[in-house]
Amino acid sequence: MAARRDIVIPVRLDEKTFRRFARFDMLRLRKRWVRPAVFALILVAFALVALFSRRPQSGMIAAVLLAVGLGLPIVYIGMFLSQVNLQAQKWQLGKGKSVYTVTLRPQDFTVVNQQKTGEAVTIPWKEASQAFRMRGCIYLYGSPARAYLLPDGQASCPDAEVWDAIVQSLGADKCRMGLLARFRK
Repeated sequence: MAARRDIVIPVRLDEKTFRRFARFDMLRLRKRWVRPAVFALILVAFALVALFSRRPQSGMIAAVLLAVGLGLPIVYIGMFLSQVNLQAQKWQLGKGKSVYTVTLRPQDFTVVNQQKTGEAVTIPWKEASQAFRMRGCIYLYGSPARAYLLPDGQASCPDAEVWDAIVQSLGADKCRMGLLARFRK
């Protein structure tokens, strides 16, 4: 087998890719929708109990419980999406901005931040957390709390080769492919 060459990815991030990642990270990976959903279900159940109790003002109590039970989760999700949009504007991502360069090597990967001067971060593959191949981008988690986005078409080789190198280095058990990404092969 031939030795694998280094893969260099100068990442140019845009708002759309950043928003898609933020939704994935919060809703699918971290499942932050579960608590608001459970809260809503509990209050809706209490509202139904109050409504069918046929006590005085049970209709008003049910309406208040429904409004709070459905309103707060909607506000929670809305605030999250608003914060993502504000962050994208703060970083001036617009149609795209050079943010960092990732170099994949057989033993590790290095990230050089284009926004700040400082040392590069080198992460050995055995310390990296996981990777996801989603539509239009690879999410490479250097740690459970830190991901590097690798949008399609920005690497020094084809996107399939980038994904294959990550799977080979990180291990197939730590790599997952989204449904839409599977059809793009």
